[in-house]
Amino acid sequence: MNQNEINNGNVNNSSVNNAVDPRTVNAEVIGELRKDKIGRPILVLEIFGLFIIVLIALPIVTSMLNDENSALYQLIYGDVGEVISPETPTPTSEFLDGSVEQPLVSTTAMKFENLIMKDFSLSGGTINCTMYSYNDLLNLDETEYYLEIYSNSNNLLAAIKLTGTLDYQETQVALTANDLNFNSNYSYFGKVVEMTKDDYPAIELATDESGIGGFTCTKDNRTLEYTFMNNYLINIRDTVHVTFDSAATDEYLNLKSSYDSKKALLGDLATVEEVADGFTYSANINLETPGFTYPETLVDYEYYDLDTEAKVVHYALEGKGYDCE
Repeated sequence: MNQNEINNGNVNNSSVNNAVDPRTVNAEVIGELRKDKIGRPILVLEIFGLFIIVLIALPIVTSMLNDENSALYQLIYGDVGEVISPETPTPTSEFLDGSVEQPLVSTTAMKFENLIMKDFSLSGGTINCTMYSYNDLLNLDETEYYLEIYSNSNNLLAAIKLTGTLDYQETQVALTANDLNFNSNYSYFGKVVEMTKDDYPAIELATDESGIGGFTCTKDNRTLEYTFMNNYLINIRDTVHVTFDSAATDEYLNLKSSYDSKKALLGDLATVEEVADGFTYSANINLETPGFTYPETLVDYEYYDLDTEAKVVHYALEGKGYDCE
């Protein structure tokens, strides 16, 4: 349609006929937009994989950040050089197991329960060492602790009864047992054991027809006679002779005072007699006396209770250095 036709109001019928009515147009499908059924599972797998990588890598990175020698640490913080850490207290592991044989030498420090023993040296028949309690007060006289001594051929040479009261302060002690004599050409080992009644070695006593027998133990200026009925303790005789020459003046007076106190506690069962060169303490204790008990304030760990087995008394006295026959 040209301008003249428009101006004249005449419309070309062919042009009108060729026009397309939009109401009669049908949409034609060119393609189909479909929902992606694969993309979402792949995304889940990618996230899961990333989580695994982080889970594995995080401890490694953390470890490297805590390690001053690692390349990552030095990359971030630079080379900090040598760092000297402050001295820390020596842990309990510094002590060897005292229940296992350990060499009796100056470098040995061993622990048995609360008992610490260290700095061993051997001379003649004596073991010199340092002892103290790791925790709390420890009265060894009220325990059945023994230090067993072995040669380098694993032969049991002696069992020393451990005595005395210890606290946390180090105490120098000298330990000995009957007939113990060290040879510098041999190595010696020791361990601490806690004896029970079943552990003590049996002994045979010479007895009369009524089953009464005993043995006598001597050490320094003291003699102890133990009497048993069928191997069970019934009587103790104790004799101690202290001379002026055997003790300094103050020590002598203190000993005299202590035995006077013991005699007072035992009453008629004991005597203290002054002699020309000192004094003699004697006690005769019949444990079978009806109603007899030791006075509560009497402290003497060589005095055993009625019916204590002979093997226990014999082992303990020899472990304290007495010669028992």
